[in-house]
Amino acid sequence: MKIEIPKTIFGREVKGATERALKASQTQPPIDIPTPNLQPTNANDPVIMSYDHPEHGEFFQELIAKVNEVYSGTGAEIPVRTSGEVQGNLIKRAKLITTIYENQNLKDYGLFPITPLQSEQLLKDGKLPSPENYWEDLAFLLYDIKGSNKKEAEALRKSIKNNLSNLGLSQSDLEKRLVVVNAGLEIDSNMSHGVKPMILQGLTKVYAHEVLDKTGENHKFEYGLDRGLPSVNQLGQGDRTLYMPSGNKFGLRVLYRFRVLVLSAWVDDLADSSVNGRVTFARSASP
Repeated sequence: MKIEIPKTIFGREVKGATERALKASQTQPPIDIPTPNLQPTNANDPVIMSYDHPEHGEFFQELIAKVNEVYSGTGAEIPVRTSGEVQGNLIKRAKLITTIYENQNLKDYGLFPITPLQSEQLLKDGKLPSPENYWEDLAFLLYDIKGSNKKEAEALRKSIKNNLSNLGLSQSDLEKRLVVVNAGLEIDSNMSHGVKPMILQGLTKVYAHEVLDKTGENHKFEYGLDRGLPSVNQLGQGDRTLYMPSGNKFGLRVLYRFRVLVLSAWVDDLADSSVNGRVTFARSASP
């Protein structure tokens, strides 16, 4: 049966989705909030970024103002409003991270976007705020420099190469599929969104993950507690789905969580404009 490709899946624009992912995603899974088990996590008091958050509104407004001072007119610009939750995507998230990294006053608030591992642990603990209502981009996935977002992939790979020793990586790691957590941004008019990803020394973490080699099919899993993704020996267990890309050229992709049952490693839109994207902040001992 021929499948009509929808314009959006889970509120995200479809670009290069596999038929398997399309079939699975046309019917949204039932909401199943995990039962809190009070497992320890180093992310405390998670909140969704909001213009008028009752406790952290001053911080978020200052952060937005600082972002827009430098990145107005790029894909990282954040609309100026006075109320409601802030729409997020991976480009905006990276600029939020960069802005905090570069501003001591913002650092002093002690809030930072959660990492993929913190996201999964908070989900397991039942502590994420209303995860059934939104999706959240969490990290860059650098599969190769041959497919999606080629310019950005090349720029990120070059930045990683220039920081190998600081990242604890070797030359051979450049040929592996990499998860890039807490990447920063810098302005570059040659890029699709006017910015390119880069390594922030002392903050960005880069690591190879074997599950990124399991492309071509989707996988059942329970929680992604191996640095934000499920370990290979845990695939096939659980009710959640890890969506993977198909083909042989992948480029730079997005790791994102949708609601409580989906973790995706195949989306290639770095600056999705959907209203459903969010950014979760938390107090963390080590961002």
